[in-house]
Amino acid sequence: MVSKEFHRSRRDLYKEYLTEDSIGFVFSGEEKEDRGDQKHPFTPYANFYYVTGFEQPKAVFMALKKDGNYQEVLFIDHPDEMKARWEGVSYDKESVKELTGIEQVEYLEKFEEKLHGIMRRSNPSNLYVDIANWEQLWGENPAQKFAHQMMQSYPYLQMHNSFQAFAQMRQVKTKEEISLHRKACEITAEGVKNILLNLKPEMYEYEIDAYFDFTLKSNHARCAFPTIAASGSNACVLHYVANDRKMKNGDLILFDLGAEYGYYASDVSRTFPVDGHFTEQQACLYNIVLKGLETAIAHARPGQPKNELQEISKQVMAEELIKIGMIQKPEEIMKYYYHGSGHYIGLYTHDVGNDKAVLEPDMMFTLEPGLYFDELGIGIRIEDTLLVTENGCEVLSGNIPKTISEIEAFMQNRN
Repeated sequence: MVSKEFHRSRRDLYKEYLTEDSIGFVFSGEEKEDRGDQKHPFTPYANFYYVTGFEQPKAVFMALKKDGNYQEVLFIDHPDEMKARWEGVSYDKESVKELTGIEQVEYLEKFEEKLHGIMRRSNPSNLYVDIANWEQLWGENPAQKFAHQMMQSYPYLQMHNSFQAFAQMRQVKTKEEISLHRKACEITAEGVKNILLNLKPEMYEYEIDAYFDFTLKSNHARCAFPTIAASGSNACVLHYVANDRKMKNGDLILFDLGAEYGYYASDVSRTFPVDGHFTEQQACLYNIVLKGLETAIAHARPGQPKNELQEISKQVMAEELIKIGMIQKPEEIMKYYYHGSGHYIGLYTHDVGNDKAVLEPDMMFTLEPGLYFDELGIGIRIEDTLLVTENGCEVLSGNIPKTISEIEAFMQNRN
């Protein structure tokens, strides 16, 4: 986990972002029910965790900026004896103050009283609420409901969504964040090598997937997203997650996977021959994708517009497909290549940020060109997690076998 000093520095950024005469709120989120009396494992809303370091549901961070003064309050749920007995959840105001470094911590039952008192006394003109843009697809979340209630109760308020401000803050990583990303990539590499040590024909996709899961659990990590283990024609389905096909001799299998460590993600794609050897056709197509990736990586440096890297990969792969006669014109590559080539990575696997931004040192993102040949039953994607440095980029997932010679040598020498 990152330090409470890190979270304090993020609150300092939030303080600078808020205009004078403003009140701002960030919500941690609520637990979601699973089946019966079960609940899904809770993960705090990323921006809330970013500024507080508090990991429990139902919490609210509030900040008031008025008349040259700044006040922060963290409102937390009040665990009862039953929750402590059954779930081991036990904390109080004093322990949360120590954990977060936030001086004023109150229980949620005081929230309405405190809020209305502040609104009467301070009468701020601006309301800032963090509402993730994708949440609009799934109905109102607590932040949206709260924003509507505030606008009804105080119609003079100027409403602002702080989501994009947080996205800009999170676009460049601190040294602590990079350290957690690096650890996540190291665990991912260990997991992929465990896959290669055990991969063979006649296994089910879910069997080989389990070797990756075991490595993550052994390192106190979890999957950053559901693992894709797509063999044969399944690899032509971009978000295939059934993982239930029996692999056969001569198949390729496409893995898209990543460990999450301390809430920070890694994301890697590799495509391997199930029996340890690429056919001539598989090797030809694989090297085209690899060339697209490596060319884009070579251009990844400060000053490079991020979104242009995809076009670099696409152009290179199109030229290579023309050489082998699979397409006649560059634009025909869209028959085989139909997704974006990379994304920011951070507290989310597909993290927030401006895709048209110019790269800066300590930005982190992935590149993931792929080609998908339905008629051949072959899908190939190769993806790395990258850290922008002063003069170029570091491939944090670079110690995972990637060239044909590396992959075949590793699989041949595994016994």
